[in-house]
Amino acid sequence: MLVEIRCDLFRTKAVPFHEGLNVVLGDENATNSIGKSILLMVIDFAYGGNSLLSHNTDLVDELGHHDYFISFEFESETYRFMRGTQHPDVVYKCNIDYEQITPISIEEYTAFLKSAYSIDIEDLTFRAFVGLYLRIWGKDNLNVYKPLHIVQAKSGKDCVNNLIKSFSRYHTIKELDEKLKVKENEKKAFNNAYKNKIISKIGKREHKVNEERITDIENEIEDIKNNLSKYATNISEIINREILELKVQKDELLSIKMKTQNKLARIKRNISENKHIKSQHFDELKNFFPEINLDRLANIEEFHSNVAKLLRTELRETEKELEDQLSRINFEISSIEAKMASTLQTVDEPSKIVDRVIDLSTSLRNIKFKNQYYENEISIEEDIKKYKKELSDEKGKIINLLEGAINDGISRIVTSVFGINRKSPNIHLKETNYSFEVFEDTGTGTAYASLIVFDLAIFKATKLPFVAHDSLLFKNIENDSVANLFKVYSGIKKQSFVAIDEIKKYGADTSELLRKCSVVQLDNDNVLYVKDWRK
Repeated sequence: MLVEIRCDLFRTKAVPFHEGLNVVLGDENATNSIGKSILLMVIDFAYGGNSLLSHNTDLVDELGHHDYFISFEFESETYRFMRGTQHPDVVYKCNIDYEQITPISIEEYTAFLKSAYSIDIEDLTFRAFVGLYLRIWGKDNLNVYKPLHIVQAKSGKDCVNNLIKSFSRYHTIKELDEKLKVKENEKKAFNNAYKNKIISKIGKREHKVNEERITDIENEIEDIKNNLSKYATNISEIINREILELKVQKDELLSIKMKTQNKLARIKRNISENKHIKSQHFDELKNFFPEINLDRLANIEEFHSNVAKLLRTELRETEKELEDQLSRINFEISSIEAKMASTLQTVDEPSKIVDRVIDLSTSLRNIKFKNQYYENEISIEEDIKKYKKELSDEKGKIINLLEGAINDGISRIVTSVFGINRKSPNIHLKETNYSFEVFEDTGTGTAYASLIVFDLAIFKATKLPFVAHDSLLFKNIENDSVANLFKVYSGIKKQSFVAIDEIKKYGADTSELLRKCSVVQLDNDNVLYVKDWRK
C-alpha cells in the first residue's frame, strides 16, 4: 500500500497514508484552491499518472520543477522511489534516506506496482486498470453516463473489453480473437495475392470445371502409362487429342474476336457521325417560325458541341482499348495456329508422347493449384465465420454474467446507503458498447452518486487496489446518504483516497470518522504547498 508522499514544497513536508479510508479534509467554508484536488492528483502522479502536469499547468509555473518522494509497503517490506516534474518519465529507486540509487522507466515502475499489488491480469496495464477509478477534478473520466471511459475518445468496445479484463475473464475471448486474427490475416494475404496477380482468382463454376478437367487429365495420363506401347506405334491418336484441345481454344478466341470487332465497328461509327445541330439549319427554321430565338438556339448548339467533344474523347479511349484487346486476341490465335502446325509435323516422332505427358502434368499441376487456392480461401472464410460466432457467443455469456454481478453489487450498496426504496443505477453491456442508467433524479449531485456507487461495486468485486474520489462528487448528495457512503468506504480494507469538506453537516459520528481517517487538513490559511498562489 501507499505509505507516504514527501515533497519539500509541502507545507507539512510529508503526507502519511494508512490502510482503508484516507481523507483529505477541507474546511467548513468549502474553501476552493487550497490543495484538496491537487493532493489527489499527486497521489495519481505517485501511481504513474500524468494528469498532475497536464491539468495543473500553473503548478510548475508557480513552484518551479520539484520532486516527490514516494514510499510503499508490500508484505512488510518498504520500497522508496522519487519522481520529479522535470523528467516524469524517469523514476528513481531510493534508499531509506530517499537518496537516488537506480533510474527506471515509468513503464518499469508501473509494472513493479502491478506485480506488487498482485494484479495478475495479463492483458491490462496497471494504468489502464487503476486510472479509470481515480475520479479527480481535471481528469477526463467524470462523465456520469460513461463510467468506463478513462478518456472520452476511447471506443465503447475497448471500454467493455477492459471491464472484462478487470474481472480476469478475458483469456477465452483473447484465444478466440487471436484465432480470428490469424484467419483474417490469411484472408488478407489471399486478397493481396489476387490484387497483385500472384495467383488467379476463380469462382465456384470454374472450380467445378477444373475438377472435371483434373479427372480427364489424370485419366489420360493413366491411359498413356498403361498403353505406352500402343501410343508408341500410333502417335497420331495423342496428336489428335491435342489438336482437338487447341481447336476448342481457337474457337473460343474466334468468338471473342467477333464480339470485339462488332464493338469496335460501333465505336468507329459513333465517332465518325456528328449529330449535333448545325447553325446553317437555323435560317430554314426561321422561315417557318419567324419569332424563334436564334441566340438561344446558338447556345443549344454550343452545348451539344461540347457534349459531343467529351463523348468523342471517351469513344476514342474505348476504341484504343478495343484495338489493343483485338491485337492480343490475334496474337493468341496465331500462337495456337503455330502450335497446331508444329504438332501436325511431329506425327512420326515418338518423343511427342513424352511432350504430351509433360504438358498434361504441367496443366494438371496448375489447375490443382488454382482449385487448392479456391478451397483454402473457402475454408478460411468458413473459419472466420465460425470464430466470429464463437467469439460473439463467448463474449455475450461473459458480459451477461458481469452485468448481473455489477448491478447486483450496485444494488446492495444503494440499499445500504439510500434505503430499499431507492432505484439503483444500472449498467447495460453489449459487445461493442455500453450504457449507464443513473438514478432517476437527474441532478448533478445524484448523478455523481451513481458514479461513486459504481466505483465502489467494482472496488469490492475486483482486484482494483484503490480508488480516489474528489470532493465535487459529494456535492448535493443528501447528508445522510454521504454519511452512509463513508461507512462503505471504511468497511473496505483496501486504500481509498477521498477529498471532502463541510464535514459537520454529515453528523457527529461521520465527522469523527473523517477526522480519524484524515491524512492532512487544509483550510484558507493552511494550504497544501508552502506557496499560496491565489494571493
